[in-house]
Parts: sequence; structure tokens; C-alpha cells
Amino acid sequence: MACIVSTLVLIAADDEAVRDSLQFSLRLEGYRVRTHSDKAGLLNDPTLAKATCVVLDDRKPHLDGFDLLTRLRARGLTMPAVLLSNNATQWLRARAVAAGFRAVLEKPLLNNILAETLRTILATLP
Repeated sequence: MACIVSTLVLIAADDEAVRDSLQFSLRLEGYRVRTHSDKAGLLNDPTLAKATCVVLDDRKPHLDGFDLLTRLRARGLTMPAVLLSNNATQWLRARAVAAGFRAVLEKPLLNNILAETLRTILATLP
């Protein structure tokens, strides 16, 4: 299992308040966190290959989590990915699992669900 303090989580979400609150809550849990507001920021992050996990927002004009995950996988990056959605329907969840997301979380994120989800995912890593 990965140690939290060595865990780098990259977050890509277009809403600044969402990015800031997720970064704040994960840092309180001991994670290292970098945030991005668009695809280019995440894809050009110099720490991308060192990320333990990515948290991606679904379908936004400048940020589509599905497209981002496809691009990451095309680069050979296999870190676990979590999808955030305003409307996590059964169809979206099935599509996300088929695309390779390890979890789908519906916003607003309550009760520290993101940190708990990351702990569960990290517990399965070698």
C-alpha cells in the first residue's frame, strides 16, 4: 500500500472552488496535491508521470475527464483515476468503469468521500 505522504494526487476540475476545497481537504489528510483548471495544465504538468492518482471532472467545455483519461492511457500512464460528476447516472457509471475509472463520485462530495475513496484505491496498489 502506498504511504499517504508520498502520494501525489492530481486534480483537474474547471471550478476553482471545487479545486480549492478538494486540495484543502486532501492536504489535511496528508496527500500532496496539484490542481489544474484545464486539460493542457494537467497534460503538461511536470509531475504527471509521478502521480499516484488523478481526479478528473466529467464533461466540461475545456475539461472532459473521459478524454483526459484516454490521453493519459495513450501516454502509457496507468495510475488510478476517479471521475467527479454532477449527475452520476447508471449509464455514466457504466461508461466510466468501461473507460477505466476506478470510482465515480457525485458532487457535492460529502463526508470526506474523496479521501476515503483514495484510501480504498491505494490499498489495492502494489
